[in-house]
Amino acid sequence: MDMPRIPVQNLYYLLCYAWNHLKPGEIVDVSNVPSTELVDLFAVVLCQGVEHLARRGLEQGYIGREDDLAGVRGRIDVLRSGRRFLLAHGRAACSFDELSPDTLPNRILKSTLKLLTQVPDLHGDLKKHVKVLCQSLPDIGEMRLTSQAFRQVQLHSNNRFYRFLMSVCKVIQESALIDPASGTYQFRDFIRDERAMARVFEDFLFNFIRLETPDWDVTREHIAWKAVSVTDPDLIFLPRMRTDISLKRGSERKIIDAKYYQRTMTEYWGAEKVHSENLYQLMSYLTNSMGREGEKLSGMLIYPQVDKAINEVYQIQGFDVAVCTVNLGQPWQGVRSDLTRLLC
Repeated sequence: MDMPRIPVQNLYYLLCYAWNHLKPGEIVDVSNVPSTELVDLFAVVLCQGVEHLARRGLEQGYIGREDDLAGVRGRIDVLRSGRRFLLAHGRAACSFDELSPDTLPNRILKSTLKLLTQVPDLHGDLKKHVKVLCQSLPDIGEMRLTSQAFRQVQLHSNNRFYRFLMSVCKVIQESALIDPASGTYQFRDFIRDERAMARVFEDFLFNFIRLETPDWDVTREHIAWKAVSVTDPDLIFLPRMRTDISLKRGSERKIIDAKYYQRTMTEYWGAEKVHSENLYQLMSYLTNSMGREGEKLSGMLIYPQVDKAINEVYQIQGFDVAVCTVNLGQPWQGVRSDLTRLLC
């Protein structure tokens, strides 16, 4: 059985936690997304986000300009001025910096809005809204959206909401695949992309625990192998062990491995079993992490729920090991309370 579809509102909350946007409901209201389509969710988030930025004032930056002016501004381009005999007419070719909203982040925002208008599956009312919003940004240019452009974005630490919207734009850019026949974009359902959603699920859990259960210290840690070798004394050929989530509270330590699969269990001879590689990996972390005397170390595998809830606890080699699921298809308050209960 495949995983039930995650409601768009829950997906929005998952992404807000994963991208470390601390107040998901404060600026963007996703309760009225007109459909269950991901493209509509992202369009609503982006439109409301850009409108919020426009109300408070879009980020501005100094942009290099060149112009022929009656006065002097910035640096005079002597060669260009002389070649065109501008000085004889009381003018000069000037190069200067001008404060403008035509910055890279704003160009990405506008270009992503423009991309959305080319997605046939976008709800008709939303498409009209997006087009009007694009027209309200005449001082901002458009650009080709590339991974390199996103890497070049530089934002101040207080521009957290801009950073969140850049993440939204990046998902849209990665999910919009052009149809060579029609020249329009098809929106890829990235929820079905286990690799992409595995990272979202891990980051969501990490930040959720950090923010909602403050009694736990939350980190990711590298674990050293308890091993020696004559041929490889520095153990360079052994793989690095890095936890998804490590928790510490007093004398308690817990290592959590977050796994995102379309099927929670695997089958072996017709019987459902925990994915063996997940359990072996967690046990490797635990056996190589044995710490100070008196410290209670345990482990947990967390999966999104597919069909039935799982909440099993085992003692393996002296460690308490939990295997559990969280139902991402229920109302958000249920997701929140279930996770809090698992971690109490």
